[in-house]
Amino acid sequence: MCGINGMLSLKNKDEFLHNGSFQTTLRLMNNTIAHRGPDSEGIFVKNAVGLGFRRLSIIDLSTSANQPMLSENEDVVLVFNGEIYNYIEVKQTLIAKGYTFRTDSDTEVILNSYLEYGDDCVNHFNGMWAFAIYDFRKKRLFCSRDRMGVKPFYYCIVDQVLYFSSELKGLHAVHKFENANLSKVYEYLAYGYRNNDGETFFEDCFELLPGNNLIVEQGIVSHHKYWVLKENLFQHDPTASFYEEYVALFESAVKLRYRSDVPVALLLSGGLDSSSIAKVTDNLIQRGELNQNEIHAFIASFPNYEDDETPVAREFIKTCQHIRLHEMVIDTQKTIDDFEKTIYALDHPVFSFNAVAHHNIMKACMERGIKVVLNGQGSDEAYAGYDRYISGVHLVDQLLSRSGNFLKEFSALNTFNHYSKKFLLGQMFKSVINQSFSAYLRARFQEKSLAYLNNDFTKDHYHHYQPAYQFSLQGNNFSNYLLKQINHEGLNQILHYEDVSSMSQSIEIRSPFMDYRMMEFAFSIPNELKFKNGVTKRIQRETFGTMLPDSITQNRKKIGFKTPFLDYISSDPAYKSYVSDLIHSTHFSTKKIWKADKIREVFKKPMESPNFPFWRVINLETWSKVYNISNL
Repeated sequence: MCGINGMLSLKNKDEFLHNGSFQTTLRLMNNTIAHRGPDSEGIFVKNAVGLGFRRLSIIDLSTSANQPMLSENEDVVLVFNGEIYNYIEVKQTLIAKGYTFRTDSDTEVILNSYLEYGDDCVNHFNGMWAFAIYDFRKKRLFCSRDRMGVKPFYYCIVDQVLYFSSELKGLHAVHKFENANLSKVYEYLAYGYRNNDGETFFEDCFELLPGNNLIVEQGIVSHHKYWVLKENLFQHDPTASFYEEYVALFESAVKLRYRSDVPVALLLSGGLDSSSIAKVTDNLIQRGELNQNEIHAFIASFPNYEDDETPVAREFIKTCQHIRLHEMVIDTQKTIDDFEKTIYALDHPVFSFNAVAHHNIMKACMERGIKVVLNGQGSDEAYAGYDRYISGVHLVDQLLSRSGNFLKEFSALNTFNHYSKKFLLGQMFKSVINQSFSAYLRARFQEKSLAYLNNDFTKDHYHHYQPAYQFSLQGNNFSNYLLKQINHEGLNQILHYEDVSSMSQSIEIRSPFMDYRMMEFAFSIPNELKFKNGVTKRIQRETFGTMLPDSITQNRKKIGFKTPFLDYISSDPAYKSYVSDLIHSTHFSTKKIWKADKIREVFKKPMESPNFPFWRVINLETWSKVYNISNL
């Protein structure tokens, strides 16, 4: 929805009001993230606190909903990025308690919720958020990030001043951080990881973790966890089946995310998740339960690429009366021309080239006047969509369980999912050994990335990675592995690039599967409803999947959002030229973290080393260039 910035003196001195430089600093931070909110700007400075805001108007488009927003008696002030989807219901509760409202915004709902419930207000919200509230009555800063970490919150402390921003570049613009966090760089280059541990790629810059509050009182900064995803959080209805609960929950999650005072569009693929959202959307319109009578859906098209899902999407969209499909072909030359701008926009290195393609899709949507889109993020992680990566822990649990069906499950993955016996045994071995050692083996023998990194660099940072998942002979490794991917590793990488790539084009992404109720439900049902006989996301396939073409529901090949990056750097003249200039530059050659000559050799014939992390090398090098990193 927006972008927030802020400063707070930790010296407990009322110094900001009389110092114009703080106004200048907030203005610079606001300008740096102006793309997050082109509709209006606000700055508030009083005593020891300064707050900045850029607005993307989604709910209550009037100027009365602008931020920073003060309480009626001006003793509490708020800046907020995100959406509270259940703001209408929370507002009705507050009105019953005697509160009055000046606006129709969800921002004011947060403000009055804080006045009523204090820090516990966050437990009343269903949404995505990063906000900061300064309470002048208590001289206290209260900041919060949503349960799943959909919206970002970065901060640093310099000269006893706490700075925070929706994007790292907001902090970088002020302090010109030149040192990378070398441990993060190592984990990225060697393993492709961006772990959810509170650290960022910039040294001495941090992020508030999902489900956490940050509080500053009397100059002391503290963190308080208010929610963490784990098993058996969901309160089931004893009168309903799991299938009935799932259908009701998912329809509710989709419907809530259409609450908007501007049109909402869809990001579509040929996959199960986005197609389910589209089908539910079409049904809701047909039943008269949505304000929009027609929804525009956008899909990235990669002509002549074997994993292009556009033909499947075309087939599916014929079954929807109220959805119009728009196909967008990625312009490779324009991608190269804008490459460094894109890498700067993405804040810090991202897992794959998909983020660049996603950025270009967002740009195409922006050019069509779109402000809000829905996508299918979160389902694969919670409902076991990535069969390739979960097959090992699943089979091991089947082997350990007295009621398991190891041979049947092994046979299904081999026969129907077309995974070789050697691969499945390898995945089982991987699931039982130490995960840091597993990552090391993959980096050394499969990707062969370690051979191209400086030995001292590897030695100094190898022990930084502390995996959250630990194999247990007691079983339940399947759920623990999925929770690890959501709480600590894979999902946060995707949420990060989706937020910055969409907001760089002033577009908000909403994800029904990221509804915390959907997540809690996923870990409160039997694993067989998620994965059995090689079939992923069973409960989804057996409910909404029955409304979709067989080409989607019966497809066991998990493609995800894939791009032909290896083809680009091997065959596309524009990409080959750009990469050649990059890896032969002095900037690349003088880095101490890698062996430049060996990397240049493997780049000569990319197709001969398909597992090598070409993208991570290109991304890290370009990122270090656009952010003027000096310690690599």
